[in-house]
Amino acid sequence: MNSHLKDLKGWASTSENYETKQGIHPRRQSKNIDRKLGFKIPKIEDKLQQKYRAYYRDNDLNSRKQHYEGTQTWIGLHPQVLQTPYSDIHRCLSYLLDKEISSIVDIGAGYGRVGIVAKSLFPDVEFKGFEIIKKRSDEGNRIFQKIGLDDCSISNEDVLKEDFHLPIAQVYFIYDFSEAEDICMILDQLEDRYNSSNYYLITKGDRVDSMIERKYKFFSKTKIVKTFRNMNVYSSLNQPNDRK
Repeated sequence: MNSHLKDLKGWASTSENYETKQGIHPRRQSKNIDRKLGFKIPKIEDKLQQKYRAYYRDNDLNSRKQHYEGTQTWIGLHPQVLQTPYSDIHRCLSYLLDKEISSIVDIGAGYGRVGIVAKSLFPDVEFKGFEIIKKRSDEGNRIFQKIGLDDCSISNEDVLKEDFHLPIAQVYFIYDFSEAEDICMILDQLEDRYNSSNYYLITKGDRVDSMIERKYKFFSKTKIVKTFRNMNVYSSLNQPNDRK
């Protein structure tokens, strides 16, 4: 291993590098981290938009570009809007530092930022992400391998297929990855295991939190912490000290 790569692996495993930095916007900080780790995200997103129609534009039968088939992909969003800032992820996961976290699942993992931050805080954690765009999952897995995150992986998989089974984990990340009815398919699985499994659910986005408030009230009653930027942490645990 050359010294540069060794230094990069050491840098990537240092959790303080993902903390909120005074005087720098979280998206700018995240862009700098992406560049430090060697991500090629802008290039990949540009190529995706050249091939597929942007999420906010209607399909045009006379155009060569149509929407990506499957769930919402948010193709056309700025790369730093598409992804949750590293510092926001760090803040949520830091709340769980006194817990024994060994497995994390991310629905709509993008390029795997959650896995990178998680390994810096919980070195022995196993991270499993799911992302429908193969170019994104491939790039995330490339960086995982580059910085030595052997227990991190992103599967190129459509979580809305009938045969998809949500893996058992201690922490789940869900953001507004699709329409409300699609998000409910994942929340239904979490509801089914609410009384039998101890887990934390971290959400980002008005859509998923609105669904929890309207349809999954058992989660809204057990909210344990609310952070900035539309991120909430819920718990299936029954201990009073988890009701903060």
